[in-house]
Amino acid sequence: MVLSTAVGTTSADTGGYTVGPCPPDEKLEKLGDAVDMSGADRTLTFWEFPLSFKIAYILGYLVAFVSFFKLVPIILGQIWSLSKKVTQVKIINYVLSKPGCTPSEISRNLKISLGSIRYQIKTLKAEGELTLTKEGKFTRVFQNSNAFTKNDKIIIAHLKGSTRKHILLNILENPEITNQEISEKLNLDKSTTHWHIQKLREDNVIFSEVEGKFTKYFVNPAVELELLKWLKT
Repeated sequence: MVLSTAVGTTSADTGGYTVGPCPPDEKLEKLGDAVDMSGADRTLTFWEFPLSFKIAYILGYLVAFVSFFKLVPIILGQIWSLSKKVTQVKIINYVLSKPGCTPSEISRNLKISLGSIRYQIKTLKAEGELTLTKEGKFTRVFQNSNAFTKNDKIIIAHLKGSTRKHILLNILENPEITNQEISEKLNLDKSTTHWHIQKLREDNVIFSEVEGKFTKYFVNPAVELELLKWLKT
């Protein structure tokens, strides 16, 4: 490494030399031989400087080096925070477009690990951004707002399954339809149809009336408006 110095003056003193900036030419003439100008116009190497200067120079670099590594955790923290925010915005936007979605569905479609999705959903729930409902083994995610009533959430959850959605459509379009008729229309086993109907009855989405040996099914009027609304979306 080579360091350049500004032209300066050195003068002899009892204790050695005094180094300082070069005075104007007219002052130099008055000083005469009292000023040593030898070497004032050459480049000095690092090793020619006094030990104190070299130590200060090296310490300056060490301080800068240590300061940089102190900043590394802060920089990484900022990057992590930004990445977290980006992921959360993606999740919120997905939930807004697909209310009632599950964490697995979000993970699959956003191509983000399920563990990360679950962590972010838990965080967003704690922050009041999202709300969760349980439907059997499924956890469904909704925007935490007044946009969804309790009936909305129930209907949305049932409409997520295509089989149940078609069963509801048939009951809605054909009041008094029976289990056997639904099975024949949708080409389902009677046991499969019965299982889905039981789930709908448990949530009071439909109700039944027995007439002779037949059980007929109807959509519950209390949820019919919500059902029609979400069938159109």
